Amino acid sequence: WLMRLRGASFPTQVHGRRRSAARLLSSCTRVSNKGALRIASNLVQKRYLLDIAASEVTTDATFRYKSFTWRTSAGNRHPYEYIIAQQPAGGGTARDALTAVEENLPSPASGWTLVLIPSVSLVCSGKEEMRPLATLLSQRGHRCYILEWPGWTQDVQTNWALEHCKPECLAEEYQDFWCQALDHVAQQELLLAKGSQEREEAAEKAPQLCVVAANSSAIYGLRALEALTAWEPEQDGAAKAAKAFELYKSVVMVAPSWKAPPPSGWFLSRLERDRAAYWMGAFLHSDTRLGRLYRNSHFSPQNLQRYLSHAGTPDEERLFQLASWFFQRPRPYAQTDAMVTYGFLDPAGVESVDSLVAEIKAHLLRLKILLLLPADSKSRKPQSQAQDLWDALKDQGSHGVLEHRELSSTSSLPHELATSAVQFAVDQWLQQSTVDRS
Repeated sequence: WLMRLRGASFPTQVHGRRRSAARLLSSCTRVSNKGALRIASNLVQKRYLLDIAASEVTTDATFRYKSFTWRTSAGNRHPYEYIIAQQPAGGGTARDALTAVEENLPSPASGWTLVLIPSVSLVCSGKEEMRPLATLLSQRGHRCYILEWPGWTQDVQTNWALEHCKPECLAEEYQDFWCQALDHVAQQELLLAKGSQEREEAAEKAPQLCVVAANSSAIYGLRALEALTAWEPEQDGAAKAAKAFELYKSVVMVAPSWKAPPPSGWFLSRLERDRAAYWMGAFLHSDTRLGRLYRNSHFSPQNLQRYLSHAGTPDEERLFQLASWFFQRPRPYAQTDAMVTYGFLDPAGVESVDSLVAEIKAHLLRLKILLLLPADSKSRKPQSQAQDLWDALKDQGSHGVLEHRELSSTSSLPHELATSAVQFAVDQWLQQSTVDRS
């Protein structure tokens, strides 16, 4: 038909009129051009409407980036960035995103402020590990602070602040950091509560804080709260530090653990732990041929898959891509990868579950503790540690002071796979704690 049309030698009948094929082709071209112009005009109009609506996008959870000055034991000062997640004051549809960021933070509707501390491991994703959970909790009326471990952040300067820290002093350095971070959050909450009460002319009401920490971070969080009572900040004084400590009412331990899995490589695992960690850091920073070979093996997808705890789950591919991207972030490998691989970041002094039970029992006098356990805990070691801890603690507390919930996920990081289940358990427990206090 097209070949015959090109010849333009045959007549055709269109709407009762005789037209040549050439005239018909020209008409079709004009019609197609008009259609293309009409489609392009519609696309431009839609793009213009989308550009206008971009500044009016509503949000259920607004993430604000804040920072404070972190002072290391060497006296150096570094800016440390964290996130505050809270639903806008006008709800999800009454405020646009820009207004929500610029407005003053109201008091959380639930009366609770949560401090979220992610896990620390070779494949940890820092603040992004807790961001989905913070989104759901903020939609329930809670205010969430998302913190992360220095050395495992997206900020290169924050990561390299630990470059000169001795391996044997690294755990104490982290303990001091968490004291500073928790004290800063408490002081910020006091300031925000005071400003909110002045605006609303309401009676003074102290904020309630809860620490939600995963894996070994839960033990670091507990010890930071204990050390905060005797810790004296440089500027605020001991009185304010003691007042800040009193704001923390409860702790949620998500799949708590105190021993990292053993290293899988045969090349350095035959050495003593401190020597193996030293040579691992040296090889990762070396520019020699052996160093390049070791880095290629260390950062390979196979090695990353070995440490990923989500194998066989529907979200495995998504979480693997996220972990692989964070695995490449610049950091001092001698103070991060080597330390966590050979157990130098495991909570010190916890040789067995009995020693940890005695430590937690001392906190039950003033703190409420919730244990979130992965399902089928006997299958793998990290989950087994959480179950063993609950088996040893279940007769130590009463209802409301020490409780546990078993989640549907078998992962050692259930808040990444069963985020809604963790959010529901935390929210329900905090609501019950509010009722008990009232």
